Amino acid sequence: MTNMCNARCIMCPREKMTRPQGIMDMGLYMRVLDEAHGMGATVVTLENFGEPFLDPFFFERAAYAKGKGMSVFTVTNGSLFQKRLADKAVCLLDKIRFSVYGVTKEVYESIHLGLDFDSVVSNVRYLSDEKKRLKVSAPKIEVYFVLMEENKHQVEDFKKMWLGVADDIAIWKPHNWGDGRQYREPADKRRKTTCGRPERGPIQIQWDGLVVPCCFDYNSTIILGDLKKQSLYEVLTGESYRGLRKAFEKGTFSSYPYCDLCDQLVKREDVLVYATIKNAKVGAVNTTYDKIA
Repeated sequence: MTNMCNARCIMCPREKMTRPQGIMDMGLYMRVLDEAHGMGATVVTLENFGEPFLDPFFFERAAYAKGKGMSVFTVTNGSLFQKRLADKAVCLLDKIRFSVYGVTKEVYESIHLGLDFDSVVSNVRYLSDEKKRLKVSAPKIEVYFVLMEENKHQVEDFKKMWLGVADDIAIWKPHNWGDGRQYREPADKRRKTTCGRPERGPIQIQWDGLVVPCCFDYNSTIILGDLKKQSLYEVLTGESYRGLRKAFEKGTFSSYPYCDLCDQLVKREDVLVYATIKNAKVGAVNTTYDKIA
């Protein structure tokens, strides 16, 4: 798990990330996963505001989780997912989501700066072909498209390109990134409601062991605990986490200014434009998928 990345995508506020970059210690990962599993966790997501395949321990982490009977999910730009990794992915991943926000080299590379369109498409297609050759269902392949001015004319071409190759596709309008990117109108305080993350999870653990409310807190602005010094149980039941949950239950979001800015507190009926994913509802609300369905 790492916040390092090999791309400079225009919708991602990496240039504003000031926290240190690094890779999670394997011993810390194993200890925390052991505790999480003991508390009933069934899914681990191996990504952390970076490109997961820059993590040299990625498949070791996946194997450790699979050994406990857990499902393993990741999100990637696909650039480093070379053909030699496909066999490992088939054995160790339950779902992999590729972010591909363009269907031509010109548009794709104007959004995903530093990446090569042809290589990414080849990598995704190779995994799809390997699944068919081996007659296996895992990993489920999802390909995502975020709708922006630069690529809005390619929506239908995106569908044609990936339907039948990926297991599922989804097209979203972009979300804000706290103080990093603003795509949606400011929230009306009367419309705010809890996003549900403090109460239900998922738990966001940074590469250095810090626990923050969610993945949108890319700079670790709100620190709820430190797993290098505390157990997971101590963090989840500690004063900081309890305070966050209480504020979200009561709707007093202003006590957490960074969260108070977040567009995920506002129910929107127009953010999911198209999806073939079973547990997704087009036009529903801001949502994340924590199931491997």
